[in-house]
Amino acid sequence: MKKTTLAIGIVAVLGVAYVGIAWQTGNIIENNIDNQLAQITAKINEFQDDFTVSVMKSNYEKNIFSTKLHLTVTVSPQNTLDENAKPKTLFDDDITIHHGPFPIAALAKGTLAPQKAWLEYEMTEQSNPTLWKLAGNQPFIAGHIGISYGEYITLKLANKAIQVTQSEIPTIDNGLLNVSNGSYTFSGYADATDVKAKVQLDKLDYISDDNNYSLKDVNVSLKPLNTLEDFEYQFNIGHAKYTLDGITKSTVNIDNFQSKGNFNYKNQNGDTQSSVDKLAFTFATASFSKVQSVVINNMIVNQKSTLNNANTVDGSLFSSIDSILWGQQNLGKVSLDFNFQGADKDLFSDQFSLEDFDEIIDSSRPVHTKFSLNKFNWHNAAGDINFNFVMDVKDIGKDALENNNNNVDKIDRLKLQLSAPFDVLGRISAQIEHPNTDNVTPEQINKASSNLVMMSKMFLYNSPIVNFSKDGKQGIFTDIEYSRALDNVKVNDKTMTKKAFLNSLQ
Repeated sequence: MKKTTLAIGIVAVLGVAYVGIAWQTGNIIENNIDNQLAQITAKINEFQDDFTVSVMKSNYEKNIFSTKLHLTVTVSPQNTLDENAKPKTLFDDDITIHHGPFPIAALAKGTLAPQKAWLEYEMTEQSNPTLWKLAGNQPFIAGHIGISYGEYITLKLANKAIQVTQSEIPTIDNGLLNVSNGSYTFSGYADATDVKAKVQLDKLDYISDDNNYSLKDVNVSLKPLNTLEDFEYQFNIGHAKYTLDGITKSTVNIDNFQSKGNFNYKNQNGDTQSSVDKLAFTFATASFSKVQSVVINNMIVNQKSTLNNANTVDGSLFSSIDSILWGQQNLGKVSLDFNFQGADKDLFSDQFSLEDFDEIIDSSRPVHTKFSLNKFNWHNAAGDINFNFVMDVKDIGKDALENNNNNVDKIDRLKLQLSAPFDVLGRISAQIEHPNTDNVTPEQINKASSNLVMMSKMFLYNSPIVNFSKDGKQGIFTDIEYSRALDNVKVNDKTMTKKAFLNSLQ
């Protein structure tokens, strides 16, 4: 009897203690909710400058184990010329916050760690009757937010699968939008540090009279690096399909697209590695050079770009393709290795947004740029085509390129080598001409090579910078060493005056 009485007493004390903790947690939430909403709003507005976010609460009602309130989130465009522009409401609904330390709603979701607050949300029919109906008379979006006592916030949302037409949502122009079940997770501390995001979507289709898009197995994740501006990302698509019904119906299929890397959203510094297992183009009719399909297998693209201390851009691009199938013909494998140093940032004006770096911009500073094509190689059964160059240029920027100025006098140094044997070119040409077989005959290759020889000599015969044979092989060969500091240019192991060389380029 004494043990039973003791147990009842312990349970009673724990129950009273839990009620007290829950009530105290409710007080903490009440005392800090305005400040936390203001912090979150300020961070969102600091992160971008296209619109202003506003978060307002109303109808606040605190109980022992939960707090109810109405939350409204609106966005207003910044620097708009539209005098009639009004804020757009993103969220306008009632929510319930369950008090810690162990909210029943959190335990039901499998979260056993203590939580200061737990918010369950389901989109109501009143907030969006259209989406409610499309989701089968149930919430289109549901989810929860957990806030630990260490101020770490975890937001998880999920959407129901729906099909939408223009009759339900007018912005879907004469099409059908098919969205599968999806999940979205965002987490981070209340001061916007250690923010992470993850998106998973099984399928997203858009079908119209002219264009059809389809995405399957979409996965996106983001997490911060050293600063708020630097992020690491992963972006994967299991399959993507695009169909264009134009002059001739064509389809693009992408299998297993993967991209990962890091970037800075302010200065656009980035280091990315991307790959595609298969990229296929198909045509309903063989209207393009007799071919009905082009397939690129195992394509890799790695890129880097960095805005350096001199306010110019350094970067690199590496790409490789295991095989190119032109119809049934395998045209071979291709690889490219390119980098540059000190490029004028204006060449990347569409990519770089540098309002925050105006103080380091000096338009009078000369720009010296180095472009290096370390390797371009096309390999097939007949051999290799190789091309490489190194070029140093001075004061060449976007304006000079757009104005089509003669920029030859801006070249400080140029070293260029090209080796394109006619038997390699001839094989590619013959394969393109006969896409519906998986090989070409020696006669077909010889015919294509003869045509290439005739055309090349017709247009390049008088050019001093081209040789049509090297080491017993017929082809197009060039080896150039040019320096603005020297009076002569070395071309194919011979010396010619700079004036004669420049005239040969015109």
